[in-house]
Amino acid sequence: MISLYVGSTSGYSGKSLVSTGVGHKFKKDGFRVGYFKPVGILPIKVENILMDKDAWFIYRVLELKDPIAEICPVVLTQELTVKAYLKDIKGLLGRIKRSFQRLSEDKDIMIIGGYGSIYSGSVSGISGLKVIRRLNAKAVIVVKYEGEFCVDYILQAKKDLNDHFIGVILNKVTHEYKQGVEDYIIPFLKRKGVDIIGILPHDSIVGSITVEELNEMLGGKVLCCHDRLNNLVEHFLIGAMQVDKATEYFKRTKNNAVIVGGDRADIHLSAIESGTECLVLTGELYPSEIIIARAEQRDIPIIVVRDDTYTVAKKVERLSVRLRLRDKTKVAHGMDLVMENVNFPLLYKKLGINIGQ
Repeated sequence: MISLYVGSTSGYSGKSLVSTGVGHKFKKDGFRVGYFKPVGILPIKVENILMDKDAWFIYRVLELKDPIAEICPVVLTQELTVKAYLKDIKGLLGRIKRSFQRLSEDKDIMIIGGYGSIYSGSVSGISGLKVIRRLNAKAVIVVKYEGEFCVDYILQAKKDLNDHFIGVILNKVTHEYKQGVEDYIIPFLKRKGVDIIGILPHDSIVGSITVEELNEMLGGKVLCCHDRLNNLVEHFLIGAMQVDKATEYFKRTKNNAVIVGGDRADIHLSAIESGTECLVLTGELYPSEIIIARAEQRDIPIIVVRDDTYTVAKKVERLSVRLRLRDKTKVAHGMDLVMENVNFPLLYKKLGINIGQ
């Protein structure tokens, strides 16, 4: 049985995306695949069992049938975190090991999903590094590429993981970084003995958010077009300019959501006529019936939020790095992205899998 830990050097780097994509590929190639998340940070109750929201999602996407009580044996609730600060908690690694053994009994490959970075969880004695060693897993590191400084983290991870380290997947490589990555970063890493398992380009669909998710995150109220909450938003625009410039500004960016004060009826109409995916009105100011009626005609949801425009813009900026795979459209597109950009022959070789078996 082969164990593959999907970790990273920072949070929100694309571990769920990679775990889902490689799991789908392994299943497609005929392997008996299991998914295991040793430590969860998004508590959710499923059939009265506490588990992690991302783990539950990946479990369903991969159509697994294992006992859900074993999928995520440790969930870092606020209560458990406070206990860890007050005194050392014993037995968590042992609990993780026992659940892993039960899940892996009839599997060819176990995918182990990391959380945060491989160093997260040290307070509770269950860092990714410790889990990898205890489960004797191979580790691939997913790195959200944001510049050359990422290379330092990759080299440190390789050193700390030692023989467990099999390579790196660079994720969200934007067009501006692509040439530098190909000309300098990849040759340098190869020279340092780091195998490049994959390079995933920045993708606007995977990085998008549904109107429904946006409303939940902002704590807003949807005024109309409740049947269009699955609209995907890829970009956020601030409607703070003169109306004569607004229409051109909105039309230049597709699949956008316009954030604007609730008292700017002129901007509301401009955004609606330009075909925005969603209108976010700030300051808890409600639009006129004329605006709502026109939005309904164009199938454009309107969300009203309490915060001012600046605060909402800052929240959206923070949300953009925390987006998770939940929407079916994003999941399918994300799995295709992994299939097309991960070097599976190399990954199989590093894992000791004979593709012809």
